[in-house]
Amino acid sequence: MDNRPLWWALALSLCISACGGNESGGGASASSPPPPSAATQCAALNGLAIPASSIAEPTGGATVTSATLVEAAGEYCQVNGVIAPVDPAAPSIRFQVNLPTNWNRKALHYGGGGFDGTLITGVDALDMAPTGTPTPLANGYATFGDDSGHQSSSITDGKFAMNDESLANYGGLSLKKTHDVAMALIRKRYASAPGKTYFFGSSTGGRDGLSEAQRWPADYDGIVVNRPALNYTGLRLSNVVLGRALYLNNGAGWLDVAKTVLLQNAVMSACDALDGVADGIVSNVAACNAQSATVLASVRCPSGVDSGDTCLSDAQIATVQTIAAPLQLPYPLANGVTRYAGYNILAGSVFAGPYTTRDLGESKVPANPAGKKDANQWVTGDQWVKYFVTRVPTFDSLTFDPVNPGTYASRVQALSALTDATSTDLSAYVAKGGKLIMTHGLADEIVSTDSSTDYYTGLVQRFGQGTVDGFARFYLMPGVGHGTGPFHPAIDSLSALDEWVESGKAPETLTMSDLNAATLGRTRPLCRYPLWPKYIGGDVNAAASFQCTRS
Repeated sequence: MDNRPLWWALALSLCISACGGNESGGGASASSPPPPSAATQCAALNGLAIPASSIAEPTGGATVTSATLVEAAGEYCQVNGVIAPVDPAAPSIRFQVNLPTNWNRKALHYGGGGFDGTLITGVDALDMAPTGTPTPLANGYATFGDDSGHQSSSITDGKFAMNDESLANYGGLSLKKTHDVAMALIRKRYASAPGKTYFFGSSTGGRDGLSEAQRWPADYDGIVVNRPALNYTGLRLSNVVLGRALYLNNGAGWLDVAKTVLLQNAVMSACDALDGVADGIVSNVAACNAQSATVLASVRCPSGVDSGDTCLSDAQIATVQTIAAPLQLPYPLANGVTRYAGYNILAGSVFAGPYTTRDLGESKVPANPAGKKDANQWVTGDQWVKYFVTRVPTFDSLTFDPVNPGTYASRVQALSALTDATSTDLSAYVAKGGKLIMTHGLADEIVSTDSSTDYYTGLVQRFGQGTVDGFARFYLMPGVGHGTGPFHPAIDSLSALDEWVESGKAPETLTMSDLNAATLGRTRPLCRYPLWPKYIGGDVNAAASFQCTRS
């Protein structure tokens, strides 16, 4: 592929026809003509074909379907296109690449979310970006994203997984394909590759970022991952475990919103002040977990039998304990993983109430397929069993036992190899100088916080703390759920990453500010794991009143 900028070719053509010369110099003018306008250079990308040979993973090649100069957020060329599949029955990957006229010589890949299916445009503010800060595109980054290789109006729609190529794209291949197309477009527009290339993603996008570091380490200089669904198969298996706890035995273990809030309030009453101040946030999670038995005893119905929304029956308490406990598997997933960590439902996670719309559903009898009135986690678990595992859309997912999947065991393991980002072998990424910032909210109700802790601990076990400190930072955020929670954080993590990559200044304690309306602007220190913020006196809404501590 000719990597000279488009304006060079256009100007040369004009000069040759006007001067009667040729590319070797002939009768050409000694002075170079002025470059064409940004609009002309942008329009010239329209219809551009990128051959399959330019994309490292198998495709049918890529085509630019539109290239439009946009003047908002700083002038840029919005390039949209498709990456054709190898299997004609598989959907194409839709992508968008944004090429700013005033380029800072950096590129940023945005990750997706849920089951994807929606085009990630790369023009929006980053997840948890501080209010009023310019978007990366406005700051001069070339940005890009895709739809992971299928199209849907819902991020909980798993039907795409019936097709092998579509499933593999979602498992990570669409990331590499889109990256390679974006790099080709950047080189075509600017006659240069980016000086630095970054990735930023949350949830499934966080899994995507870790997949990049593990599978294509040469492609990125720095990666930010938030609340990553990295142990993807373990997460989906735990979704099914939760659903079975809620809905089997005629729904005896199901909790409605009132009961779930009752439990959360009991946890908050017991644990809120364990970090030194009652502020609606559980920061000392270890001390809170030590109160679990007392909390459960305080909300138990006197006879253990359900007597209404003022208490929890023994069956409902068993459900809570199932959610809180790690899922131990008697068979290995990819990279030897045999567990999925439990949730902080007994230490501050928000499974219902004012801070989340994702609760345990409206009925003890779920729909089949699961729908909006069912437990949020069961919806994704049901879709996964139907379309990823069994590929039987009418399958009763409650009959699927994650601990003993029977004839589906090998299928579960094959899916794990396709979709999980649990390898701690980041040797190639570390060797090239790559940096990683990982965050996770301690109140996450969708992806287990401790699944991230498990991964970070695995990195330390593999490399040693000193080496890990040289390439990774891990932060746990008290009160923060899955994009929700008592503390809705704003953090400028991209700037922290960029400074680390560019100048070698590693981030230490950061600051997060609250975007919740009732507590807007309060701040807390964002402590490096395993530290947590302890109140030491002063304004309860100021980060300076807290100290990062181990105990």
